[in-house]
Amino acid sequence: MTKKLLLLAAVALFATSLSAQLSRLDVEVRGDWQYENLDGNNLASQSGFEGKFLNFRMDGSLSENLSYSIRYRAHKVQSNPFAATDWATLNYTTDKWEFSAGKQVVAIGGYEYDRAPIDIYFASEYWHQIACYQCGVSAAYKYGNTKLLGQVCQSPYDFNNQNLYAYNLMVINDSTLSSMNLLEYAPGKFAGYIALGFKEFFGNVAVEWDLMYRNDLEDLKKGESFSAMVDVNWAMNEKLNLFTHASWDVNDGSVAMFEPTVLPGTNIWRIGGGVEYFPTGKRNVRLHAATCYTFGEAVPTAALQNNHFMFQAGLTWKINLR
Repeated sequence: MTKKLLLLAAVALFATSLSAQLSRLDVEVRGDWQYENLDGNNLASQSGFEGKFLNFRMDGSLSENLSYSIRYRAHKVQSNPFAATDWATLNYTTDKWEFSAGKQVVAIGGYEYDRAPIDIYFASEYWHQIACYQCGVSAAYKYGNTKLLGQVCQSPYDFNNQNLYAYNLMVINDSTLSSMNLLEYAPGKFAGYIALGFKEFFGNVAVEWDLMYRNDLEDLKKGESFSAMVDVNWAMNEKLNLFTHASWDVNDGSVAMFEPTVLPGTNIWRIGGGVEYFPTGKRNVRLHAATCYTFGEAVPTAALQNNHFMFQAGLTWKINLR
């Protein structure tokens, strides 16, 4: 108890010392009531009321060009609090360039991948399995409304602390989040990604679609792995939003491959939709109801399983303290 009090006091002193430099301080909370059914059987351990998210975000500046950003998910705290930190970056920015160092989002393309977890109700197998927050460095060049980003970071496939790296190149603008990636899965052996994400607006309907292709650059004959996602959002008015989302994950490899996210033998679909209601007309309070059905072939350890039904309803509130 004494250690926890000292830690809270240290955090409070740190936050106070930075208060004059803060540009953003947010608290985000989400709670759901959820029902899940697998093969006709209620999954009691996955059903009922649950606090899903408790996020803290702090952004600020240390000088004219030097800034920082931190997002911390308190509901994920384990023995190492840094494991619950999505990102903690120090950034140096000029008119055209931005350099970042610290724990950051691995630069992989796609809109499903890019969306904040608190705004996800159901997602693909790939989304559930990828370790998307890693320590590293990045540099980005801005021209017009487009940003070209290069990144070197710890590999999301480095499960056994073998000092493996990922090399990522990403293009970001108003209508695309796309990347090419080299992810080291064993010393000197790499998986190659092409991850394409596109976004289009048709009046007040937004359509996002992603296509991700993955292969083992050491042996292309091992098989192929890919994921496809599509998301359609219809903003009926400032308070009401309808959406549908579908994903398809496939790995046709016949042997244990480089690919630990979508395992060999996977051919799984997830399809669903829902409604969001913003009672204040802003995005700070949200009510939601969503449902999805999953079908296809999956390995026993996968997050998505055949003949799985889920329904959830909940409340999210986002408080801007500064």
